[in-house]
Amino acid sequence: MKNIIRGRLFRKLQVFGLLVLLTLIGKSALHTSREENILSDLDNIQSQYVGRRTLESDRNCTPAAIEQFPRPLMDIKLRREGGIFLHVLVSFYMFLALAIVCDDYFVPSLEKICEVLDLKPDVAGATFMAAGSSAPELAAAVIAVFVAKDDIGLGAVIGSAVFNIMFVIGICALGAGMVVSLSTWPLIRDCSFYLLSIGALLIVMYDEEIMWYEAVGMLLLYIVYCIFMYFNSKFELWFKSLNCPFLHHEPVQERTHLVTYNKMDEGGFDTDAEKNGSSGIKTPEDSSAKLEDNESAFEMPHGARRQFMWFLSLPLNFICYITVPDCRKPRWRKWFIITFIMSLVWISIFSYVLVWMITIIGFTLAIPDTVMGLTFLAAGVSVPDAISSLLVVREGLGDMAVSNAIGSNVFDILICLGVPWFLQTVLIHPNSFVPVLSKGLTYSTISLLSTVLFLLVSIHLNKWKLSPQLGIVLLIWYLLFMVFASLYELNIFGDYNPPTCPSNY
Repeated sequence: MKNIIRGRLFRKLQVFGLLVLLTLIGKSALHTSREENILSDLDNIQSQYVGRRTLESDRNCTPAAIEQFPRPLMDIKLRREGGIFLHVLVSFYMFLALAIVCDDYFVPSLEKICEVLDLKPDVAGATFMAAGSSAPELAAAVIAVFVAKDDIGLGAVIGSAVFNIMFVIGICALGAGMVVSLSTWPLIRDCSFYLLSIGALLIVMYDEEIMWYEAVGMLLLYIVYCIFMYFNSKFELWFKSLNCPFLHHEPVQERTHLVTYNKMDEGGFDTDAEKNGSSGIKTPEDSSAKLEDNESAFEMPHGARRQFMWFLSLPLNFICYITVPDCRKPRWRKWFIITFIMSLVWISIFSYVLVWMITIIGFTLAIPDTVMGLTFLAAGVSVPDAISSLLVVREGLGDMAVSNAIGSNVFDILICLGVPWFLQTVLIHPNSFVPVLSKGLTYSTISLLSTVLFLLVSIHLNKWKLSPQLGIVLLIWYLLFMVFASLYELNIFGDYNPPTCPSNY
């Protein structure tokens, strides 16, 4: 059964990847055939923005983020003649690298830390496990603030939030293979804090300047969320005592350990255990014997697809094997802090290369960085969450899949944005501020409120069940949201996003 699931999933991912590549091929061909016209059009577009608000350099455009990175090996003419495909391939490879590091090393180290600290499952899920699923978003946001100095990180977080709440849940509803019932409490709890997070983001973005006290406020709000999760069981009992007609009293299956694709692939997920009230996820100790039997990551698997992925991942596995101790194995179990630190190092390196490549792609194709963040970067860093949620919901555990999708958004907004903003305004440059360059992102953030309300209303009207019909509705809503958000960033509805200044990169 799991082989059938994996086969369908790989086919869907292959179709998605083919569509992306075909789109980029068409875009690149257009730029190749009309390169001179495009360059002149860009100059004309930039000349139309005279009189707009200026930046620190007194120019009516935003400095090109590509200039904050090392100069590309290919000039813009060579990239538009086909060299851009190399950058696209490197981007996809960085997505794979982040998934391998997070699944095989970072998440197990976080689980070990939770075990040593003896954290309650709800608190662990809201803190360390959320960090495990959102590490790429956090790294991208930090790089955007300190390196790119633009809104690509903010766009990635907003795009990832919409991707998680609409696309991921929609795919889960379509791909579950059954109608999955949902419990009321975890959905209302997570959506309530998600709404608070969006409200906080709107407040701090309203004047287009992020001050130090606003960043501190976002971090404090996340601490309140963690405290609430600590007393989650008491609040749940109170909630169920309200006797509202739409409440469901079936057992709630929520995330206690982060579910990853590899754990599902290794057979580390136990449906019966979950239904009996345990976590259903094998801990590093539970799976250590299995890891000893399959200790080498260099043993070629069976099957053409597996062998292709094995060859593709071999350099990444080798680098991680010689630099990061695998704390799932008994001999490295006490080295989990080193695993945690080295995982962060590689996540930072891979995320830097990823943001660099996406910045080059956007600049070459004349696509604003915010659009690339909302779409390509957001979808790429969220694919592991989508895969894990889909595999979980196929086991009938809809609450865990939905909680994983919505709960990670709270971390994305409050921590992935709050931490780099705090570091910039308090530690790096005290009493400074982080500018929000694009007004279109404010409208996108306001639109996030509609996604939450739409999700709650649609699930309630669907009698608290995940069904294929609901999945289609959510996917259509996601496409509409992304189209309008991108149009805002492309200044179709007005001058919200200053054009990019000319650059010889």
